[in-house]
Amino acid sequence: MEAEGSMAIRAIIFDLGGVLLNIDWNRYQADKVQKKDILTYEYEQLNIQLAQFVASLRPHCKTVTICNGGSREALNRKFQLDTLFDLMVYDGEEGVSKPDQRIYRLTLERLDLEPYETVFIDDKAQNVEAARQLGMFAIQFKNTEQAIADIQNLLSSPS
Repeated sequence: MEAEGSMAIRAIIFDLGGVLLNIDWNRYQADKVQKKDILTYEYEQLNIQLAQFVASLRPHCKTVTICNGGSREALNRKFQLDTLFDLMVYDGEEGVSKPDQRIYRLTLERLDLEPYETVFIDDKAQNVEAARQLGMFAIQFKNTEQAIADIQNLLSSPS
């Protein structure tokens, strides 16, 4: 049992686009402007190094994603994300998007956790700031090595 007031991270919450999925936005936008059939192109690539890290976290804590955009079915079919995450929250299904704090609260409620028991990782500063304001530990994703190091530092820091 934890001592009163001690901190334990019980869930790590990841953004998908720009974090776990590398998206070639320039190519996407260029093809869209040229009216090419954008559905036939591959703009998303799985960040393999981060996916392996996420998988390594699962025995120790819950792994979660909050995703703005994208289809649960299509992303699971393409990347098998449902094998990486204990909980997947999609804005299109919930009717609320980051950085609206309601999507973070909904996720915390489903996890039955307090904000201070979670770490949130996103590439967008406004989403990171919204999570911080709610009391979550939050990391802005700049690159894979930095994100993994920051998560490991939080997980290993003493209470």
